[in-house]
This record gives sequence, structure tokens and C-alpha cells, in this order.
Amino acid sequence: MGGQLSKQFREAVADKTCRDILHPEQTCSAAWCTFFVEGVLGGVRHYLPAVVTPMLFRMRQWNDPEVWQNFLRQYARCILAGLPMTGGSFLAFCLFYKCMDRFPPAWFVLIPSLAGGLTAHYLPRHIVRAQGVGLFNMYIEFLIRRARSPLVAYLRSSRTCATATFAALSAGIMAARQCLQLDRFWFARTYPDANCAGGHVAPDGRAHHPPTTCQQHILTAMMRSVYLGLAIGLVKNFLPRMPMLFTDPLALGRLLLARFDFGLFGFITCYKTIYEVVNCGLAMRKLPKIGWRPSPTVRSSIGGLCAGLAYYCFPNYLLFTFSITELVELCWIVYMRAERFAKCGAVRWLDKKVPVSILLYTASLGLLCHLRIVYPYHINRYWHKLMANGTWGRSDALAYNYARILLGEWGGASDMKACPARPS
Repeated sequence: MGGQLSKQFREAVADKTCRDILHPEQTCSAAWCTFFVEGVLGGVRHYLPAVVTPMLFRMRQWNDPEVWQNFLRQYARCILAGLPMTGGSFLAFCLFYKCMDRFPPAWFVLIPSLAGGLTAHYLPRHIVRAQGVGLFNMYIEFLIRRARSPLVAYLRSSRTCATATFAALSAGIMAARQCLQLDRFWFARTYPDANCAGGHVAPDGRAHHPPTTCQQHILTAMMRSVYLGLAIGLVKNFLPRMPMLFTDPLALGRLLLARFDFGLFGFITCYKTIYEVVNCGLAMRKLPKIGWRPSPTVRSSIGGLCAGLAYYCFPNYLLFTFSITELVELCWIVYMRAERFAKCGAVRWLDKKVPVSILLYTASLGLLCHLRIVYPYHINRYWHKLMANGTWGRSDALAYNYARILLGEWGGASDMKACPARPS
């Protein structure tokens, strides 16, 4: 099938230029002006969730002007840094055609997208890491969806097995976080053992805060997770429909309520609450007869295992793959910090010198862009939306032009429109 498609592609684009696929209705100079404007608008829309989400976790600092100054600076930097990425991809697309004098079927989107992704180092490093992991998770999802193994097919259809697997991954994540005490995003946080001694917890692990009882701490954590779940659920629905705020705010309000994601809200609330209940409960009690109190790592692992059952409320591919990459990364950090594990020079060089996040971002971006254009039914709808937002619809136009040229002789391109993806 792949060979037939490649042969058909070569025949269909034999007399086509990059203008026919990229901007058939505009000259090159006019297209570049359009690309610039659409690149700015796409950056405004694409990077807003990336800079808004951390702000949701800092609501208590919103009265600090410096927090908002950093927010605006990062947002502006992301928009400007996104220009050479999208513009670089389209420029590389044209240059690739000029150099090859044809469109190789296996590379004609992959190579230009990889070239555009090389400019990722202009973005803030935490944005590169977050988006690089997200893109890689989407590629893992593509591999899971396409896997032919009967075992993988069964796991894809079994909500119970997926929940059990996520719970096991969650247990490993929380145990590693307890060992490392990292200040990075996850759905629950760990505490130094001194903050849980005697059934009391120091909020946020800060010594100048008076300790609270376990019940008070659980209630406070639950309310914070409720507020966070509400905020994320509303922002998730609001950002794609932001123009309605100025055109029809009442309809926007009704739409936000009607399409509120109770599954995501339930997962965020339940995960945090269950973890705090189990962790605090184990910290207060000794096991009968032997008088043994679980260590902080054991408590975190058991708490993560129980909290992971909240995945049943929100079985989602991206959430599942995120737990895989998070556990792998944490295990690597634990390995590098553990003195009892000998490490050769190559491993230390890899850890310190190789920009893994940028390479991950670049490779995943190129692969997913190619899949979006050439095999649109094999990736999730979320990536379609991200590409459409980041390029202000230019990726949809490219996909449509590709389908129109490839299938035009059959008269089927007009029915494909923007090549919708399968539901996530």
C-alpha cells in the first residue's frame, strides 16, 4: 500500500511546484507577507495555554506585579520565537523543493518540519521541555493506536487495565518524587518527612508556616484541587472560543457550562485528595503488632498507587503517555543522583551536554507534522488543533492542497476538506 501511494504521489506532483502545494492562490512575495501575519496570530493563540497554565498554579501570587511582568515577557518571547519555527518550516519547504527539483514522498513534509524545529532553542527552556514532552507523548499515542499486537489491542479497549497500569506508573512517579523532592508539575506533591511527623503537616513545606492537623491539610488540599480543576476545565474550553467573548458572551457562558469536562475535573480533584488522605493516614499510624511506620518513599508510592485509580474518571491517551515519559525522566534523574550506581564518562556527557529536550521537540515536531499532512487519520484531533492554531490554519490548507493534488484525478479531494483526524 505504501509503495502504491508513493508511486501515485510521484506521478501526481511531477509537474507541480512548491507554490501549487503551499500557496496556490498567491505569489511568493504575497505568501511571505501572509505567513508573517499568520505566524504572529498563530503564536498569540498557540502559546497562550503554555504561559497561562503555570499562572493557574500561582494564583496566590497574582497580586505581585513582577509575576505579571514575567508572564508578559515570556508570552512575547514565545510569539517572536515561534516566527522562525513556522516561517522556517515553510521556507525550508520551498528550498527543499528547489534543491531536489521534486517532492520525495517520504520526506517532503518531514525534512522542512525538522528544519523549522531546530529553532526551538529560541523558546524559553521550560516551554521547550513541556511542549517537547507533549509532542513526544502524542507520537507514543500514534504508536499505541497503530500497534497490531493483540495484547496492545486489548489494553486499548480495557479501561480497567489502563487504570491499573496508570496506577502502577503513578506509584513509581510519586516514589521517585519523594526521593528527589523536585519542584515540578505533577498532580500531587510530596513533602519532606519532617513535615508529616506526628500527624501534622507544614503547608508547602515551609518552616515559617504553622503546622496543621492532617484533617485540615487534606481539606485544604482538596479545596485547592477543586479550584484548580475548575480553572483548567474553564480555560480549556475558553481559549478556543475566546473571540465569542466579544461577539456573544452569553452564548459563550452557556457553552462553557454545557461542555465542561467533568472527567478531567474529577481526575484532578480525586488524584490530589486520595494521595493526601493515604499519605497522611499512613504517616499517623503504625502497623499493628510490629509497630512499623512506612517510610516516606513507601507512603508516597502507596499514595500514588491509590491516587492513580482516579484515571478511571478520565481515561485519556495524553494523560497515560505523560505518566510514561514522566516516570522515565524521573528514573533517569534518580539514577544520575544515586552515588551507588557507577556511571561511565559517556553517560555523564550525555546527561550534561546533550540538549535532549530540544532534540525531542525537533524530532517529534517533524514526525507529527508529516503524519498530519500525509496520514491525517493516524493521529489525534488535538494535534490537528495545535497545528491549526500555531499556523493560523496554514497547516489545514497544506493538507487540503496535498489531498487535492493526490486525489484530484479521482474527484475525491473536495470531500476531504482539511482531512479531519479520528476522534481522540
